[in-house]
Amino acid sequence: MHPFFKVSPVKRALSYLIPVTIASTPGSRTKFLEFILYRNQWQLATEEALYSDGNRYQPFRIAFKNLPKSKLLAVSDCLILGTGLGSIVQILKEKYKLMPRFTLVEYDEQILKWALENLSALGVHNLDPQCINAAEFVKKDKRRYDMVCVDIFNGREVPSLFTEREFLVNSKRLLKPGGIWIMNYIVNDEVELYQYLSNVKSIFSNVDVIEKEQNRILIAVG
Repeated sequence: MHPFFKVSPVKRALSYLIPVTIASTPGSRTKFLEFILYRNQWQLATEEALYSDGNRYQPFRIAFKNLPKSKLLAVSDCLILGTGLGSIVQILKEKYKLMPRFTLVEYDEQILKWALENLSALGVHNLDPQCINAAEFVKKDKRRYDMVCVDIFNGREVPSLFTEREFLVNSKRLLKPGGIWIMNYIVNDEVELYQYLSNVKSIFSNVDVIEKEQNRILIAVG
């Protein structure tokens, strides 16, 4: 395990007051990455944005809270497009006591490495890591999943590639019948938001849109 996981008691206590940077490095696809401990949860920062917040990560806490518990309990295979440090996995494990098989898709090799080390330290081992662009992954993958979670950002924007019909159709194709599709989106432009929502609603017959400040959390059933 990478030595930056060995955090001293002093730094861990300090993290309840201020964010404590544990490591920083260039990523394979990102110029600058910081691995931060804040209030005893791991955060991932770039120059433009903060990703992941351990089991406090709000967009997916909100999403899972709005699902029937029976739906969550039925998840045995979960695909995560945009892994970050594994907050989605951590929430399902720690809040809902769920341990499905996770396929983790992340384009940046360093981020994926940190996520695997973080989740391994938390006792999660049923992981299938894939270092690949998510759009390419959904084109070629042949498996089917009970849940597909999309959490892909460049800074504070979802790249347009992931709001277009081709990606959305391909990600829906990977769902088992009755499977759950969740996507986190940040609003930066109202016209882009309208087009994105139109694309999603043309593919999924029933879409719930949850607003949380600038975030739109979309939940649909395949």
